[in-house]
Amino acid sequence: MQDFLRRDWPLAALGLVAFLLVLPLWLVTSPAMPDYPAHLAGFHLTAGAAAQKPLSEFYTIEWRLLPNLASDILVPLFAQVLPLEIAVKLFLSLTVIFWVTGAGLIHRAVTGKVGAVALAGALFATNANFTWGFLNYTFGAGLSFLAFAAWVKFREKLTAKVIVAFTLVTFVLYVCHLFAACILVLLIGSYELTAILKAGEFDLKKLFPRAWRIAIMFVPTAAASLFFKSAGGEGGSIEFNYGDTIGDRFGSAAQWAYGNPAYLVIGGLSILILAGLAYGKLRVHPAMKLTVLILAALTLVAPEWALGGWGVDMRLPPVLGVITFASLQLRADKRIAMGFGALVVLIAGINAATLTTDWRSHDKQFQEFRAATRVMPPGSKLFTVLDGDALSDISDQPYWHMAEFAIVDRGAFTPLMFTTKGQHIVQLKRPYDQIAAATAQQGSPPDATELTNLSLGREDADPDIKEVFPYLKYFQCRFDYAVIVHGGGQQADVPAFLQLVHSGSFFSLYKIHPTGICAAP
Repeated sequence: MQDFLRRDWPLAALGLVAFLLVLPLWLVTSPAMPDYPAHLAGFHLTAGAAAQKPLSEFYTIEWRLLPNLASDILVPLFAQVLPLEIAVKLFLSLTVIFWVTGAGLIHRAVTGKVGAVALAGALFATNANFTWGFLNYTFGAGLSFLAFAAWVKFREKLTAKVIVAFTLVTFVLYVCHLFAACILVLLIGSYELTAILKAGEFDLKKLFPRAWRIAIMFVPTAAASLFFKSAGGEGGSIEFNYGDTIGDRFGSAAQWAYGNPAYLVIGGLSILILAGLAYGKLRVHPAMKLTVLILAALTLVAPEWALGGWGVDMRLPPVLGVITFASLQLRADKRIAMGFGALVVLIAGINAATLTTDWRSHDKQFQEFRAATRVMPPGSKLFTVLDGDALSDISDQPYWHMAEFAIVDRGAFTPLMFTTKGQHIVQLKRPYDQIAAATAQQGSPPDATELTNLSLGREDADPDIKEVFPYLKYFQCRFDYAVIVHGGGQQADVPAFLQLVHSGSFFSLYKIHPTGICAAP
């Protein structure tokens, strides 16, 4: 054991970091990821609840080949033998492990060993995509690191078995998430281009045999992307919004918890790289230089919106972090290397403690809300409202999908469930598709101050009603309950037809009574 620790201590350190960063998942019932409740509800429906009343009145499952299915396939499978929320935690634990070990495995494939500096790649596991709850992307991206490490190891022997294996791997990544497959294609492509440039061999006749064998690995995935193209939702335009997203391109790489970027870690690691390169203590492995440069360039130019999805600009910063530290080699004695490894473990421990504290605080609130929904009859229709003035500086995103817990607990209908056509397998039945968000742009709750205009359908008084909340016009005629999240602050006035049925520590649950306008033809 002592010989192992002395010789392979970086592997032991990776294992410890993985344990530390997985631990918070198992210390709460529901992690405070904004998208988590909607995903949980989707798994509940996919696992069989959509075929049973009352949920069968609202929802149906339409399986089709979509590049966004990692959790939708695996979690219900895990749930065949595990309780649903345990199955989700297992999926998330695998995701964290993929990210923690990704840099180390790539570094080992490129250099022959797991170097100390590669340990820092593990600190990008708790990135903004993870803390938001972008489950399919984070799982797929983590898996792409392992796939790339395998490619570096086996690329010299492009046998039929290797080609078939990576053809399947690429397709699996595509099914997990489109961007995960794109990451692998980018990593393999840039690595192979580097090999060509290094060899100085540009004879197309000599390059073609290898090039076509590599290209053929991506043909089935490209065909699937072409013929089973995601609809992307309405309004699936590309928007860059550089002025608003420059902070995300930096802060999304690593976070202590949702909405709490680890600027000190990101900045410290950036300074370490620059200083190490300047003083010759660090070098980028020649085989990975082009890959790092391409990723850095794409990180800077990635759009905020693309293919009907938001947050595209947050996808690549943590990937760049993992690949950068997978590419670095440390020129220092063992004591410095071990000191750096100990620092990484310490930071991971602080990260785990911070994440646990934040998640436990929100988890207590979520459990309070879930208990309060017992007053609702099964099959009720519920939507979330934010009291912005009362919330003040409190981050409201963790509560956006809180109502979706009621799908699991009370068989409820909620308008912000993930049901976008062409993007999700959970679909709405008519007429309920008319009172639900149709695009990602409509995926946030209204403010309490907008309820009166919404109840009267006054589009001219509030442009958001037409653009963001058209499905909530005359909501008192269509919904049974509203949960208003106020965070314990001074609450705004609400329309008289809302009857308070539960006053919680951070929310109020109201019964909605129809008004005279509902009787109009």
